[in-house]
Amino acid sequence: MRIFETVKGSSEQFCEREPVAFAPDTSEVEMQLLMIYKDIEYQEIKGFGGAFTEAAADSYYKMNANAREEILQAYFSETGLNYSCGRTHIGSCDFSFGNYNYCEQADRTLNSFSIDCDRDLLLPFIKECQTAATSRIKLMSSPWSPPAWMKDNNQLLGGGKLKVDCYQVWADYFVRYINAYKAEGIIVDMVSVQNEPKAVQRWESCIYTAEEEKVFIRDFLYPTLVAAGLGAVKIIIWDHNKERTFERARHIMADDKARAAVYGIGFHWYSGDHFENLRLCKQFFPEKELVFTEGCVELSAGSPTNEGGNENVVVSESPWEFGEKYAYDMIGNINAGLSTYFDWNLLLNEQGGPNHLNNYCSAPIICDTINQKVIYQPSYYFLGHFTKYVPVGSKRVAHSKYTNKLSVSTFITPAGEVVAVILNQTNQDVPVCIKDVATTSIAYVNIKAQSIMTAKY
Repeated sequence: MRIFETVKGSSEQFCEREPVAFAPDTSEVEMQLLMIYKDIEYQEIKGFGGAFTEAAADSYYKMNANAREEILQAYFSETGLNYSCGRTHIGSCDFSFGNYNYCEQADRTLNSFSIDCDRDLLLPFIKECQTAATSRIKLMSSPWSPPAWMKDNNQLLGGGKLKVDCYQVWADYFVRYINAYKAEGIIVDMVSVQNEPKAVQRWESCIYTAEEEKVFIRDFLYPTLVAAGLGAVKIIIWDHNKERTFERARHIMADDKARAAVYGIGFHWYSGDHFENLRLCKQFFPEKELVFTEGCVELSAGSPTNEGGNENVVVSESPWEFGEKYAYDMIGNINAGLSTYFDWNLLLNEQGGPNHLNNYCSAPIICDTINQKVIYQPSYYFLGHFTKYVPVGSKRVAHSKYTNKLSVSTFITPAGEVVAVILNQTNQDVPVCIKDVATTSIAYVNIKAQSIMTAKY
C-alpha cells in the first residue's frame, strides 16, 4: 500500500511514506478497523475543477511567464491537481471588474449580442488552461443575472426577477452564448439556470422560485437548446446552498417533462453540512448527478489573513483549518453521492480579489502580483489528496470505519486500484487497520494528527 500524506506544520506536502505491507488478517483483529468493500460500487466520479473568473484571469496575466507556467502545471498537469473541468460566469459576477452583459440594449432579436468583453482576459485564460490540461476541460457556465432590461427591477444587482415576457429571449441568449464560445473553440458542456436563485445579493443576482425555475427549464430553456441542436448541453438546477437542494429538486422533478430535461442538481456549501439533503436527492432521483458548483472561504469575514479585505495586506498563508474545511465537506458530499466538484476562483490576487464589491475571498493559489510569487494555500493540498489520486471514471465504494475521529471516502479507479482518502482533524494520531474485505489481509497505518492521507493499493 502506497501512502501519501500532508501534515500540519510539515514543509512537505503529498509526502510519500514508506509503503505498508499487508499482513494476514487474524480473527483476533477487531478494533481500529476500516473495512473496504470494493465490490459495492456507487456513483462515478466525473471530475474536479475550479472557476475561470475575470478575477482569476486578471491575476494570472499580472504574473510573469515563469509564474504563469507554474500555475498551469500546478492545476492541469498530471503532476499537479490534474483538473478536468471548470466553471465560468455568463456575463459579470462579483469577481469581475464591474457590471456587464452581452446585450446591453433592450434588443429582443439579440442582434447586438457580443462576447467581446470576454476577449481580453477570460477567453484567452480558458484557452491557455485548456492547452495545458491532459484532456479537454469540461465547462459549466452560470449566469449571475440576466441583462437589466430583462428584469423587473431593471438592474443586474439586488435580486429582482426575470420578466415573464423575457423567458424566451433569455433562453435564446443562452444559445447565443454557447454558440459564441463554441466559435472560439470552447465547448460549454453544462449550464445552470441561475447562480444562487434564492439570494438577493448586492452584486449580480436574480431570484427564481422552484416553480419559475421549473417552467423556464421545461417550456423555454430545454426546448430552445434542443431546437438549436444543443440538446447535449446539460442543465443543472438550483446552484445554491445545500439546505434546500432536496426541497427544490423534489418540486422540479415532480414534473416528468422537467425531470427529463434536468441532468443534475448543483449546490454550494455556505449554509452548512446538510449531507442528508444530498442523500435524499440521490435516493429519490438516482439518475441525476450531484454537482458541487461553488465553495470558498471569505476573507472579509474576520479572516486573520486579510482582515476586512485590507488592500495593503498580502494574503500569504490561510489557516490550516481552511483546508480541513475543504476536505471535510468534500468527503461528506462524495459519500452522499457527489460526482463532479467545482471549487470557486482558480486564482486570486494578494488582496483576495479583484472584486468590484470588495467581497474578498481565499483561493487555493494566491498570486502575489507585487512580488511575483505563487502562494499555495492549504486548500490546494487538501484538494490534491482527491484530484491527484482519484481519476475521472473512478467509482466510490463502500466502507465502514470504527471512529468519528476520522472522515473517510473510498474509491476504485478505472485501473482497479483502491484509494482511501482519510482526514484526521483531531490533535492526536489515530491508528487504523485497513481491511480489504475481498482479501484475507490487513494493513496497519497511523493517521497523524491534523493531517490528510491518501492510501492506494
